[in-house]
Amino acid sequence: VISVPLVHKPKTLKEFQAASARRAAKKQQFQVTAHGLPSVALTDLEDAEYYGEVDIGTPAQKFTVIYDTGSSNLWVPAKACTNCKDGTPRYDSQASSSYQKDGRSFALQYGTGSCNGFISKDTTTIGGLPITGFEFAEVTEEAKDVFGTAPFDGILGMGVAAAAVDKVPMPMDQLVAQGKVQHNIFAFYLSSGGKTGSTLTLGGTDSSLHDGDFKYVPVAAASHLLPYWLISAKDIKIGGESTKSCNAFLGCYMVVDTGTSVLAGPPNAVNALLSKIGNVSSDCSNAQSLPEISITMGGNDFALGPDFYVIRVKDANGQEQCQMGIEGINAGVPLWILGDPFLRKYYTVWDGEQKRVGFAPAKAPAEQAIIV
Repeated sequence: VISVPLVHKPKTLKEFQAASARRAAKKQQFQVTAHGLPSVALTDLEDAEYYGEVDIGTPAQKFTVIYDTGSSNLWVPAKACTNCKDGTPRYDSQASSSYQKDGRSFALQYGTGSCNGFISKDTTTIGGLPITGFEFAEVTEEAKDVFGTAPFDGILGMGVAAAAVDKVPMPMDQLVAQGKVQHNIFAFYLSSGGKTGSTLTLGGTDSSLHDGDFKYVPVAAASHLLPYWLISAKDIKIGGESTKSCNAFLGCYMVVDTGTSVLAGPPNAVNALLSKIGNVSSDCSNAQSLPEISITMGGNDFALGPDFYVIRVKDANGQEQCQMGIEGINAGVPLWILGDPFLRKYYTVWDGEQKRVGFAPAKAPAEQAIIV
């Protein structure tokens, strides 16, 4: 037996913080490489917003963005932004050796805000994969009441090409065209309760993040007129009973949207739905007694319980408060939105090759031992 004497030297606070940062970086690296496909680690903010990093330029300028399947443009604050929030990074084209001037004007209206600026081109890196000459918007003015307090800097749209302002190319299309991934397929795992592990996978799916097989729903033909990741549901049920919310021939058109923090639909239909569900107490005392919702798509029922469609947040005193995560929206056409409450329950894949969206019960990633 050979004994080797060991000496323990306590870390300073600075050294401890540096080690913590290295562990976090290694954990993210493991998430990227463990299943053989590139991915983006996402942060869960109160089950309402999920955001991750994107790098633009050479050398890289880092931004935090919402990866949004309900829109189709990437935008970040420009150095010349007149009202972007203090402390947010600003893209500086003069600091990038790979910048290319475009100059087309840009204006985008979301359901809850807008932004304006101009188009530029630069190397844009998503999940470690660089896209050369990617077209994005430098925003010079944004809706401060919406984005002024947001924890993210911009939005990276992963919607359909037909919805893109200025007809800019889609990131997945470019990743395939430039040989960075083989398949125009991506998938989201969205965690619950602020837990870590939320992930966007590029080029395929991660089998460790779901149980069972995917059940696919084709993109609806109406997506040619309504340019979204649009699918059709045959029925919406409460406690197993049909709500008669969906048209007998067309069904309920639903946008599969990571950028919407609630389930949403036409106001009259949502009001009827909520009347059957009942109210949730603000103190959450009756949340678990509320009925199950199920949505019939592609011949399958996708169940959703109150542990997903009721949103729990902490008030100023740290007390848990509950609110219904189902809202009416007037979109001009009778659209429903399958937002984050549904996507937290189901690991979801957007298949641009076969024009379909697939769902499988989500499974939290296993914790990995990481030594630094």
